[in-house]
Amino acid sequence: MTATIEIDVRVQKTNKKLYQALLSLKASGVAYQDVTIKQLASEAHISRQTFYRHYQDKDDVLASKIHAFKLATLQQFSHEVLTPGRMITTLLDYWQDHRQFFAMIDWANLRGVFIDNIAYLNHQVMLMNHVSHLNESFISDTYAGATYAFLRTYLLKDAQHQNISSLVHLFLDVTNHYRLLFE
Repeated sequence: MTATIEIDVRVQKTNKKLYQALLSLKASGVAYQDVTIKQLASEAHISRQTFYRHYQDKDDVLASKIHAFKLATLQQFSHEVLTPGRMITTLLDYWQDHRQFFAMIDWANLRGVFIDNIAYLNHQVMLMNHVSHLNESFISDTYAGATYAFLRTYLLKDAQHQNISSLVHLFLDVTNHYRLLFE
């Protein structure tokens, strides 16, 4: 049984305002490290108190969105027969549709948070497949790092590449078909 967490509509609106504010600040050329909470809250048209009611710092805005992606993806994976190809297709499809979000992660230098969440996702896939290895954390982390690097190249450097199927095959070839997550 999977628990569903209901998020208050006001919290959802605040989250959306903060994300939109970060997008706006990025688009205006502000360096992420220069963004202050006061500036972010002002851009989002919320008070600093409201910001701190939900987040400890500006990284939490994007980190919580990454976490939500991870949970939604795990939920999706739990309802299907997962293969390496299906897993990578799902990730590529999601991030193709959310390029701005990925660019925000890169802008905020939150690749570590992203990789940690993908590593957790990988570990859960191993559990779903009843796979156990002596070095599970190394395997999950290495595949997560490879996933980040591949997505970064595809989403930020090779924006013209449109054939998801060929990308899936390339990724699976490079990562030995994610074999250690599935066997």
